[in-house]
Amino acid sequence: MTSRASEKTLYGDLTWQDVNDAVAERQVILLPVGSTEQHGPHLPLDVDNFLATSVCLEAAKRAPDKILVAPTIPYGYNIHAMDFPGTIHVGYDHFVEFCADVCKSFAYHGFKRIVIVDGHGSNEPLLQFVGRKTILETDALVAAFMWWNMLRVDPNFIKSFRESVFPGGAAHACEVETSMYLHLGGDKVQMDKAQDNIAWYNERGATGFRWVDAFGAGPVSVVEWTSTYTPIGVMGQPTLATAEKGARIFEETVTRLIQFVNEFRDAPPHPRTDHHAQPPTSALPEV
Repeated sequence: MTSRASEKTLYGDLTWQDVNDAVAERQVILLPVGSTEQHGPHLPLDVDNFLATSVCLEAAKRAPDKILVAPTIPYGYNIHAMDFPGTIHVGYDHFVEFCADVCKSFAYHGFKRIVIVDGHGSNEPLLQFVGRKTILETDALVAAFMWWNMLRVDPNFIKSFRESVFPGGAAHACEVETSMYLHLGGDKVQMDKAQDNIAWYNERGATGFRWVDAFGAGPVSVVEWTSTYTPIGVMGQPTLATAEKGARIFEETVTRLIQFVNEFRDAPPHPRTDHHAQPPTSALPEV
C-alpha cells in the first residue's frame, strides 16, 4: 500500500509521521547545494541554485516513490568572486560543518542514502569532504557531484550539442549554464547582454599544465581571484547557448540522475574491517 509520504516529493512538506514512512520506503534524499553569485551581465545571481534545484525537482517528479528533495542550501564558498557585486560567500569551515550537520541529521532520522547535487564548482571539493565526513560519522552513504557531471555518463552526449571551444568554452555562465537557464526560465536571461570570454589560462589549450573546463582540467590547479581572468564574470561562450540545447541538457541530466539514484539506493553496505593485530586503545583522530 502506497503511503502518503510517497505522494510528496518535497522533504519540507512531510510531517514527522511521513518521515517515518519515507524511511521505511528507503527514499533517497536529494540535497541541492548551490551559490548566490554573479553570472556575468546576462544571467541572474540564482543560476547555481535554480539549475541544481530544478534538476532535483524533476527527478523527484518522475520517481516520487524513491526520491525526496531537501530544501536547497543557497550559499557556498565564493570568496574568489567577491570583486563582482551580488556574490555571497560562506567560509569553508562554516560551509562544511553546516552541510555535514544537515546530512548527519538525515542519517540520524534513518535516511541511509543521500545525494548532494551541487550547482557551484567551488563547492565541489568541500562537498566531497562533507560526503566523506558523513559516511565516517554515520551509517549512511553520501554521494556528491556537480549536476553537469551527469552529462559525462554517455561519452557521446556532450559532443552532440557542444559548439564552444575546448577547453574554456564551458565553465561559468557559459554555453551549458545559459542554455539550461534559457530552457527553464528564459524570461530572466538577457541574451542581448551575453558576451564570450575565454580565460587566459586556456590559451595553450589542453597541451599545458593549467587549463579548466566544465568537462576536464589540466594536471595543475591554481585558483586565483575570478576578476584576474574575466572582466565580465563569464568563463565560456554563452552566445552559443540556445533553449533547445538546454532542453536536451536538462533531459539528459535528469535521466542519468534517476538512473544513479536507482543504483545507489540498492547499493549494499560494505562492512568495515579492522586489521590491527592489537586492538587500538585510543580514539580515532578527528575527521
